Amino acid sequence: MYGGGGVVYLGFVDRAKVNQIYGASVAGLVLLLPIKNYLESRPIKMYEYMASGLPVIASDFPLWREVIDGYDCGVCVMPNDPEAARQAINLVLEDRRLAQRLGANGRKAVEKNFNWGCEEKGLLDLYDSLSMPARY
Repeated sequence: MYGGGGVVYLGFVDRAKVNQIYGASVAGLVLLLPIKNYLESRPIKMYEYMASGLPVIASDFPLWREVIDGYDCGVCVMPNDPEAARQAINLVLEDRRLAQRLGANGRKAVEKNFNWGCEEKGLLDLYDSLSMPARY
């Protein structure tokens, strides 16, 4: 474990420790560079941060901005602009009411829209459509 400037790298941690870390965190960072696989993905950790009530600071990719702006749950920045990331981090550190509002909005979004109950039928239907009929 090492750190500097308020950032601590913990390496691999188990699920219980992850939840402790989220509880002690001010924001969740999802800052990935704009490569095709990332541009067209929706990272699980973004939704985990939202579910934990953390404001999200994310790369400014269209799909990610759709969630972040659409649910008012964080800030999007250009991922190759460290100054923009620093400003976004400072924003949530310095404006606790904003951070709490963004975090609460993210949690509500997960509770209402991004959960198994909302996705179950569509996913099960998809799995059924992909499965082969049984042979006897």
